[in-house]
Amino acid sequence: MARDHYRKSDVSRERILEAATELFAARGYAGAGVDRLAERSGIAKTAIYYHFGNKEGLLAAVLERASTEWIEAIQQAARQAGDPVGRLERALAGMRAMLEERPWILKLFQILTLEVADEKPEIRATLQGIVRRARQAITDGMRESLGVDVPGAEAVAGMMLAMLDGIALGMQIDPDAVALDQVFIDLRRTTTFMVAIRLSPELAQMFDASPLITTEIKRTGA
Repeated sequence: MARDHYRKSDVSRERILEAATELFAARGYAGAGVDRLAERSGIAKTAIYYHFGNKEGLLAAVLERASTEWIEAIQQAARQAGDPVGRLERALAGMRAMLEERPWILKLFQILTLEVADEKPEIRATLQGIVRRARQAITDGMRESLGVDVPGAEAVAGMMLAMLDGIALGMQIDPDAVALDQVFIDLRRTTTFMVAIRLSPELAQMFDASPLITTEIKRTGA
């Protein structure tokens, strides 16, 4: 009997989390009331309070669940065997799959950042922790795939996350204007270039030299 009770409790908790994730992403924090959450999940309000304490506790659990799924996918791609380019390809493929199959993850982060992060320091701290973990997963992946520490790796990881965030926002605003095949080719090129110039000071110096850039622009007519 006890085992069945715990199993039912776990199922109800997951149903609440799934419903809350959908509602928070669709309606924001304010629009996802507990009554609506109970109706959406088919679980009594008392169970929501039992599992999560309050609405803030539920939101924290939703964020933890979403971020863990996302970050573990990055870590898994980094651990797989293969050359650095192949690992990067798999990591980017995982990010693309997330955008296409679970677009609510980044949408949820964006909504909460704009809606409640300034008013609720605990939510801001949770979001900051998620971003730090994601950056760390990417920098660890660089180290594992290349076998060396990349100078400024955190800046590369931060830029990758910023670009991913921008892609997700573009897909929400005008999805027909976002050509994912080309977008991820450009993201791969940009990431590869950022790593390359950090590993090669000579290459960085060459591209930082403004006369070279000016000459190239004139040559190509850009």
